[in-house]
Amino acid sequence: MDQTIGGIEVIVVDDASDTDFKPIVNQYSDRVRLLTHDENKGAAEARNTGIDAARGEYVAFLDADDRWAPTKLEKQLEVFKREDVTLGLVYTGFVQYQLDGTEWERYPDARGEIYRDELVRDRVHPTSTVMVRWECLERTGGFDPSLPSRQDYDLWIRIADHYEVDYVDEILVDKREQPDSISKDFDRRIEGDLAVFEKVKGRAAEFGIVTRSRIFSYHHHVIGRDYGSNGKRWKALQHLGLAIIRYPFRPISWAMFVITLLGIDRNGQLLTFAKQCIR
Repeated sequence: MDQTIGGIEVIVVDDASDTDFKPIVNQYSDRVRLLTHDENKGAAEARNTGIDAARGEYVAFLDADDRWAPTKLEKQLEVFKREDVTLGLVYTGFVQYQLDGTEWERYPDARGEIYRDELVRDRVHPTSTVMVRWECLERTGGFDPSLPSRQDYDLWIRIADHYEVDYVDEILVDKREQPDSISKDFDRRIEGDLAVFEKVKGRAAEFGIVTRSRIFSYHHHVIGRDYGSNGKRWKALQHLGLAIIRYPFRPISWAMFVITLLGIDRNGQLLTFAKQCIR
């Protein structure tokens, strides 16, 4: 995690893993602090433990298997320093390495007051790309440990409700998919999808019917997509159908509905090739 700026406080949270991190952390003397949970509490609680212990003005997150480019923190701080206190979160682009050997890049594209847009679709990138002003976490709360998944999206919504968002338009994070990651546990993903949707419904009530329809459509699409990945075809079709009814102008929902209806393998060679071409 070599960075081009100094004065970084590094906090490692061991969520009751089988790895002995002490010999590793001890190599760095006082530069790194190790905090250990006596029992496994999940990613949200682990991140909250780090947040509570942090003493800096800004907090950035790095999942165990991800990597930061050396200039990541410096470039994010530059964005914070040229903005005022209304800016609460800065994220970056990333490259995703899949288990099948494929990879794809995603650049940021949403900045400013994005609260409504974030409800319509998750615009902020994964947790390892994000730097947050500590004050924002104190005001909005940290990650919600009651959610089985999508705790990051839930937090980005709460931050965007009170603060502006900006980004560094570069690929500064490497993300590597792991076979035992939450992204592959579709039961937990669906449970989290449904729980987040319930929270979002309350927020959507303040908007007009068109915006509400777009918000509901997006969440039905996500739920349907994950039901499809979990092999629950009819549940998937039900939610994808609702996504189309709510907002029929999202082509990906139509494509996903047809793929699911025809029983086409989303991870097959043909669709994998098509997704790579689109990306």
